[in-house]
Amino acid sequence: MRKIITICLLTLLFTFFFNTVYGSDGFVLKAGEGEAVMNGMVIKASPSTGTSNSILVEQTFQKGSTTGLHIHDQGDELFYVVSGNGLATLGTTIKEISAGDVIFVPAGVAHKIENLKNSLPLVVVFFMDSPELVEEFRAIQKRAASQPDKPITSEELAEIRRIIGGSRVVEVQIK
Repeated sequence: MRKIITICLLTLLFTFFFNTVYGSDGFVLKAGEGEAVMNGMVIKASPSTGTSNSILVEQTFQKGSTTGLHIHDQGDELFYVVSGNGLATLGTTIKEISAGDVIFVPAGVAHKIENLKNSLPLVVVFFMDSPELVEEFRAIQKRAASQPDKPITSEELAEIRRIIGGSRVVEVQIK
């Protein structure tokens, strides 16, 4: 419960900051700006920046990185590949992706994005109508920062996701 209250307070402070800086008429976020969270993710837009529910996140995948296979039950997800090459797993299908591609993932479909072998980073932007997902990222980052020498366990991740409701991990790997 204390974690949830802390996350809510941080979100309120962040909302106040963005509304003060950017106003309520919208905003233009310049390249390089946003809230860096974890795993190469930068939150570009969320309810704390003034959206109603939508989130827009930029994620950079260095060689060997992946989202891991997961599901969002609360809504569809759209990706736009800004640069680089990688793979998108959608259900049981694996597709190569590159700059300019759009990836649509319906709610409830297992998916992952990865850059397993390309030395150049894969950069994607993803959009969802799911503010819970951003709160999940913030909670995971906060936990990692509070105990940097202790890796986050799968049980801790599951508990964060259960409390916040952003995504759920799929245990069975698709081949």
